[in-house]
Amino acid sequence: MKLVRSLAAGGVAALLLLAVAAPAAFAYQGQVANQVTVTGPSGTINCDTALTLTATVLDSHGLPVDNLAVVWTFGAGQVSGDQIGTTSTTTNASGVTTTTVTLACIAGNRTFVATAAPASGQLVISPEFVLGVSATPTPAVTAPPGAAVTAPPGAAATPPPTVGSSSNDTIAGSASWWILAALGICLLLMLIGVIWFRVRRRGFAGQ
Repeated sequence: MKLVRSLAAGGVAALLLLAVAAPAAFAYQGQVANQVTVTGPSGTINCDTALTLTATVLDSHGLPVDNLAVVWTFGAGQVSGDQIGTTSTTTNASGVTTTTVTLACIAGNRTFVATAAPASGQLVISPEFVLGVSATPTPAVTAPPGAAVTAPPGAAATPPPTVGSSSNDTIAGSASWWILAALGICLLLMLIGVIWFRVRRRGFAGQ
C-alpha cells in the first residue's frame, strides 16, 4: 500500500514538473531567431551622411523576438571610408533594431549583414549616385540696364542688353540717315535750280 502511494505521489510530482517545464521549453524554442529582414535606403544617396538600416527579427512562428543582440557587419563591397555606426544593437518588443552607416563618396554596391544567431539577413545597397550634397541648380543673375552684375560663386551671370547694339537696329538707323541725306541733297539741288532759273530769266529780261 505504501508503495502504491509512493508511486502515485511520484507520478503527480512528475506531471506537475512536466506542466511547469513544458511551456517554458516551448516558449524558449519559439524565441529562437529564425528570420532576419534588413531594410535601408536606395536610389540616390548622400555620401558622408549617416544612413539608417533596420533589422526585424522573427521566430519560426513569425513572432517578433525581443531583447536579442544583432551584430552588424559588411558583407561585400566595402571601400575605404565606409563605416558602421553601432556594430551591435538589441531588438525591441517588436523585434526591430536599427543602426547607422556612412558611405564614402565612391559609387558601387555595398552589402550589409545583420546577424541574430543563428539567423542572419543582408541588404545590398545599389546607389544610383553617391553624392555629398544634393546638387541644386544655381539660377543665373540678370541685372537691369546700367546696373552692375554680381553673380554668386559658380553662377552664370547674364549681362544686361546693350542698347543699340543689335545689328537690325544698326541697319535701320543707317538707312534712315541715308534717306534724310538724299532728301536734303534733292532739296538743295532744287533750290539751286530755282535760283539759277530766276537769274537766267532776269538776264534775258535786261537784254
